[in-house]
Amino acid sequence: MMDQPDAAALEAAAALLEASQDYRILRRLQPRAPVTAIPEQESRLGLFVDVETTGLDPSKDEIIELAMVPFQYSLDGIIVDVGEPFDRLREPSGPIRASITALTGITDAMVAR
Repeated sequence: MMDQPDAAALEAAAALLEASQDYRILRRLQPRAPVTAIPEQESRLGLFVDVETTGLDPSKDEIIELAMVPFQYSLDGIIVDVGEPFDRLREPSGPIRASITALTGITDAMVAR
Protein backbone atom coordinates (compact mmCIF):
# COMPACT_ATOMS: atom_id res chain seq x y z
CA MET A 1 0.00 0.00 0.00
CA MET A 2 1.29 3.45 -0.93
CA ASP A 3 1.52 6.19 1.70
CA GLN A 4 -0.75 9.21 1.20
CA PRO A 5 1.11 12.45 0.39
CA ASP A 6 0.82 15.24 2.94
CA ALA A 7 -1.42 18.28 2.42
CA ALA A 8 1.50 20.55 1.45
CA ALA A 9 2.65 18.14 -1.26
CA LEU A 10 -0.89 17.86 -2.63
CA GLU A 11 -1.29 21.65 -2.70
CA ALA A 12 2.04 22.00 -4.51
CA ALA A 13 0.95 19.42 -7.11
CA ALA A 14 -2.40 21.19 -7.56
CA ALA A 15 -0.69 24.58 -7.98
CA LEU A 16 1.64 23.10 -10.61
CA LEU A 17 -1.27 21.61 -12.58
CA GLU A 18 -3.31 24.84 -12.38
CA ALA A 19 -0.33 26.89 -13.60
CA SER A 20 -0.26 24.90 -16.85
CA GLN A 21 -3.76 26.16 -17.81
CA ASP A 22 -4.45 22.68 -19.21
CA TYR A 23 -5.96 21.49 -15.94
CA ARG A 24 -8.64 22.64 -13.56
CA ILE A 25 -8.45 21.51 -9.96
CA LEU A 26 -11.57 20.96 -7.89
CA ARG A 27 -11.30 20.87 -4.12
CA ARG A 28 -13.78 19.29 -1.76
CA LEU A 29 -15.66 21.65 0.49
CA GLN A 30 -14.36 20.88 3.95
CA PRO A 31 -16.70 21.14 6.94
CA ARG A 32 -15.73 23.85 9.36
CA ALA A 33 -16.85 25.27 12.66
CA PRO A 34 -19.28 28.22 12.54
CA VAL A 35 -17.73 31.69 12.61
CA THR A 36 -18.31 33.04 16.11
CA ALA A 37 -16.16 36.19 16.13
CA ILE A 38 -18.83 38.18 14.27
CA PRO A 39 -21.22 40.12 16.50
CA GLU A 40 -24.88 39.16 16.28
CA GLN A 41 -26.29 40.61 13.09
CA GLU A 42 -28.94 39.79 10.57
CA SER A 43 -28.11 36.88 8.30
CA ARG A 44 -29.55 35.02 5.35
CA LEU A 45 -29.67 31.37 4.29
CA GLY A 46 -28.17 30.40 0.94
CA LEU A 47 -27.74 27.16 -0.98
CA PHE A 48 -24.86 26.07 -3.20
CA VAL A 49 -26.32 23.82 -5.90
CA ASP A 50 -24.38 21.66 -8.35
CA VAL A 51 -26.17 19.66 -11.06
CA GLU A 52 -24.42 17.22 -13.39
CA THR A 53 -26.18 16.00 -16.51
CA THR A 54 -25.65 13.64 -19.43
CA GLY A 55 -25.35 16.65 -21.76
CA LEU A 56 -26.59 20.16 -22.44
CA ASP A 57 -29.87 19.46 -24.26
CA PRO A 58 -32.76 19.60 -21.75
CA SER A 59 -35.09 17.85 -24.22
CA LYS A 60 -33.03 14.64 -24.21
CA ASP A 61 -30.31 14.79 -21.54
CA GLU A 62 -30.86 13.78 -17.92
CA ILE A 63 -29.68 14.80 -14.48
CA ILE A 64 -27.20 12.28 -13.07
CA GLU A 65 -26.09 14.10 -9.91
CA LEU A 66 -27.58 16.68 -7.59
CA ALA A 67 -25.47 18.17 -4.81
CA MET A 68 -26.42 20.94 -2.39
CA VAL A 69 -24.79 22.64 0.58
CA PRO A 70 -26.82 25.05 2.71
CA PHE A 71 -24.98 27.96 4.27
CA GLN A 72 -25.72 30.99 6.38
CA TYR A 73 -24.13 34.34 5.56
CA SER A 74 -24.08 37.80 7.07
CA LEU A 75 -25.39 40.78 5.12
CA ASP A 76 -21.81 41.91 4.51
CA GLY A 77 -21.09 38.65 2.69
CA ILE A 78 -19.26 36.59 5.31
CA ILE A 79 -20.22 32.91 5.42
CA VAL A 80 -20.90 32.23 9.08
CA ASP A 81 -22.06 28.61 8.96
CA VAL A 82 -22.10 25.69 6.53
CA GLY A 83 -24.81 23.06 6.87
CA GLU A 84 -24.94 19.35 6.14
CA PRO A 85 -24.30 18.64 2.43
CA PHE A 86 -26.64 16.57 0.26
CA ASP A 87 -25.32 14.58 -2.71
CA ARG A 88 -27.18 11.95 -4.74
CA LEU A 89 -26.49 10.17 -8.00
CA ARG A 90 -29.25 9.05 -10.37
CA GLU A 91 -29.09 6.34 -13.00
CA PRO A 92 -30.06 7.73 -16.42
CA SER A 93 -32.12 5.76 -18.93
CA GLY A 94 -29.04 5.07 -21.08
CA PRO A 95 -25.24 4.85 -20.73
CA ILE A 96 -23.24 7.94 -19.83
CA ARG A 97 -21.12 9.10 -22.76
CA ALA A 98 -17.33 8.95 -22.32
CA SER A 99 -17.08 12.73 -22.83
CA ILE A 100 -19.48 13.32 -19.90
CA THR A 101 -17.55 10.88 -17.69
CA ALA A 102 -14.33 12.72 -18.60
CA LEU A 103 -15.93 16.04 -17.64
CA THR A 104 -17.80 15.01 -14.47
CA GLY A 105 -15.92 11.92 -13.29
CA ILE A 106 -19.28 10.12 -13.02
CA THR A 107 -19.32 6.62 -14.49
CA ASP A 108 -22.11 4.16 -15.31
CA ALA A 109 -20.90 1.99 -12.42
CA MET A 110 -21.27 4.88 -9.97
CA VAL A 111 -24.94 5.46 -10.86
CA ALA A 112 -25.96 1.80 -11.27
CA ARG A 113 -28.67 0.69 -8.85
